[in-house]
Amino acid sequence: MRYASAGAFRTALERRLLTLAQQTGVPLVRLRKLVAFDRLLARLVAVAPNRWVLKGAVALHFRIGLQFRSTMDLDLGRHDDEQAATADFLLAQSVDLGDYFRFAIQRMSKLDALVEGAAVRYHVTAEVDRRPFEHVTVDVGFGNQPSLEPELLRGPDLLSFADISPTEVPTLPLDQHVAEKVHAYTCGYAAGHSSSRTKDLIDLVLIASLFPFRADRLRSALRATFDARGTHPPPATLPPPPAGWGPAYRKLAAELGLQPEVSIGYQRAAAFLDPILGSAVSDAAQWDPVRRTWSP
Repeated sequence: MRYASAGAFRTALERRLLTLAQQTGVPLVRLRKLVAFDRLLARLVAVAPNRWVLKGAVALHFRIGLQFRSTMDLDLGRHDDEQAATADFLLAQSVDLGDYFRFAIQRMSKLDALVEGAAVRYHVTAEVDRRPFEHVTVDVGFGNQPSLEPELLRGPDLLSFADISPTEVPTLPLDQHVAEKVHAYTCGYAAGHSSSRTKDLIDLVLIASLFPFRADRLRSALRATFDARGTHPPPATLPPPPAGWGPAYRKLAAELGLQPEVSIGYQRAAAFLDPILGSAVSDAAQWDPVRRTWSP
């Protein structure tokens, strides 16, 4: 149903999200941020279609559903530059989609370019009924085109009670998502430092447990990603995580219902990736997420 005012909509929305959190065990803050992400993405796609690619944790939310780990950030990619992205953000602020939301967007800072390429951070406040509803961070990376065509994915259906459909967004293909995770996870090792990106390992473990893959597509995505970034060559095997990762990994694993031991997580990620990194399987091989093996 449509609501007569922003105030009535906000009251109904907050009740719905609270009930959903109680029924599913999904943290309320995660639901609120997903609503804010969805409404912001709707505006960005409206003002700049085909110029955004959804990446990172929110992209996995779109694939997996509400049970994925919480994230404070929305990661987006573009092929142009900061000036063009900022102009599109300014346009998005003025868009009225009839969904009772308004957005205030502020550029914050440039980010470390070592791992992700040139990137800029924006702070976004989502407002409903002239009051802040949620604060989110948007990180926009520039320059590296996806090696595969983006896939159109829909977000979680959280606003259908108000006749608002989830947004359909161009999203990083899963093979390239894995490739970028592997690149980020191994970048510190290549520079002689330990990685601090526990989330990359946990995401690789989760992806390997849920999705089938073709060896040729994954191998091609890895090659293209490492070539484009140019920071270090792909390793022959996945490096083991630092010894101190145990507590952080256990926390993330509990949130996702995975085995808590980081050693088991590493073994499962290595079983998935080492045959591809080391060319132990042919391009025709396929990954079985249930059996956790490549065949033939």
